[in-house]
Formats: sequence, structure tokens, C-alpha cells
Amino acid sequence: MLNLRHCFLCFILICTLASCTERIDFAVSDIEPKLVITGYICTEPGTYAIHLSSSGNFFGKDSLKKYDNAVVSINDYQLENDPNNHGTYITKSDFCAVEGETYTLKVLLDFNSDGVEELYTSTVVAPHTVPLRNLILQQLSNEAGASILPLATLIIFQDPIGPNYYGAHLYLTTARDSNSSYQKYHISNTPSKYVMNMFSSDVEDGSLIFYPAYLISKRMLYTPLDTLTIYPLDTFELELNNHSQEYFEFLKQASDASSGSNPLFMSPSGVMRGNIDGGALGAFGVYTVSRLKEVMPFAENTWTDEQMILRFGVNWREKFPKEESQ
Repeated sequence: MLNLRHCFLCFILICTLASCTERIDFAVSDIEPKLVITGYICTEPGTYAIHLSSSGNFFGKDSLKKYDNAVVSINDYQLENDPNNHGTYITKSDFCAVEGETYTLKVLLDFNSDGVEELYTSTVVAPHTVPLRNLILQQLSNEAGASILPLATLIIFQDPIGPNYYGAHLYLTTARDSNSSYQKYHISNTPSKYVMNMFSSDVEDGSLIFYPAYLISKRMLYTPLDTLTIYPLDTFELELNNHSQEYFEFLKQASDASSGSNPLFMSPSGVMRGNIDGGALGAFGVYTVSRLKEVMPFAENTWTDEQMILRFGVNWREKFPKEESQ
């Protein structure tokens, strides 16, 4: 039986948890251009990037300048220029952080073109992974004969004692129609919205958390111009991230700015705060990953016969006979 207090709090926060570690370009108005450094690494092996650009006016029409002539390193491991993206420096594909270890980003760049390289640094500690215990596709309607959709992706995890900074990603493996192969889509690729782990004092800190991270409807928004239809046998993958505090706080400011809830760009005092020393804007961070998958079940009264034929062909009942769905 789920803890009702947990669920009440979670549903208040449901709209504020979403995708986490997207590249962020931002602008500030009426101030001299500054170097902008953004990027992160993860405890999972992969290729990670640090982006260098210049800030610009909020209402300016010029694209932000990129910098390919810097020396960028993490704990003295030198990153390489990305040949496909200006101003981007990447690690090897097997690079990963280690939980609890300290990582220092260094950027050497003659930003003001005075012939002298400036040094920009940022130091963070990799957080510990918070494992997902369970992922439940929770039906929201209890009405008899109702569609199984919409659903909530309810994640269950043990919150470690002390402050933690969570975000989540949602991935969907689906097909466009019966003639298409299944592909994995990153559903939460819109500007990130985060919730800080506020359970740090009286009640929830160190508790077993029940969190409805995403709402699943029959049609999911993939891009502003595209949606994906959900069908039985589609797979949902929920990724829980635990972030280093400084980068999390930077992402939260970016999320607030992108949603218009905070006029961060209205004056020089409204510049987004980061954790880059040396006079640059932006932030550097580390995050962890824990994932679970769940398959979309079939349920009567959810899809029409025409829809099931479109996905599975005219013999779709062979996959989902009535006696197995009741």
C-alpha cells in the first residue's frame, strides 16, 4: 500500500521533474560579453562534452561565438576538439567519473585577445548513485472498463540521509507503424525542469520515496512538431540522476528562466550563478545514473481495432488474445 502522504507531495511536484542534462546556451543583456562554460561528466562510461561560447545580448540577433582554441582538461586529462561542433571539447567514449572522487575542470583561453591565456576552473565531487528499487506504471483511473491510459511512471527509491539533488529522464522504445522497426526515443529532451530533494530535515530525508516522475498519455510529445503514439509492448525506461549540487542549482536557474518564472536576464544582477572560477559564466557538474524498464501492457478499451491493425497487422489478436487480457 503506497504512503498517501508521499503520493500527495509527489503529485504536487510532478510537473517540475523532467530531463536533466541537456546542453544550455543562454544570453544576458547590457553587459560585456563573458566566456560561458557548460558541461558535465557521469559515473557511466560515455563521451562527455564541455562547451565554450560567449554570452550575448538577450534580444540580440547574432549567434553566440564559439571557441576552438582553448586547452580543456579534467583532472589533467585533456579533452579533444569535437570536429562536428565548434566550441565543443569531448572525452573518449570510455570516460567516466568515480563516485566520491573530486574532479577539477581547467580551461585555458585567451578570451579577451590580449595575448595572455586566462585560466578558468571548477571543482566538484561526484555524488553517489541512488539505485531505483522499482518502476510501476500506475493507472490513474479506477473506473471499471476505463482505458488503461493515462499512467504515471511511479519510481521507488531509498533516499540517502543528507541532501541529494535529483532529476530524471524518460526514454520510449516504440515503432511508427507495423512496417517500422522499433527505435529508442528520448522523450524528456525538452528544457529541463528539476526538483531539489527538499526532504532534508524533519520527515522525508532518508525515507523510501514514491515519485510519479512522468505522466504517460496515449500520445506523447516528442518534439514541438511531433508526437509518438503509445502501444502495447512499447518499453519505457526511467533514468534517475543524482547531481552534484552546484550543477543542479545552475540547471534549476536555467529551467526557471526558460519557463519565464524568473527574469534572470533583465539586468546584470540577474546573471545565472554558476560554479566557474576566473570570471566565466556557466557550470560544471557530475551526475549518476540508475535505470529501470517497464513494458506497456495490453488492455481492452484502450486501443481501437484500427489502431491495433496499424501497429501489429490484421492478426493482432494472436498476440493479445482476449482470455490473456482479462
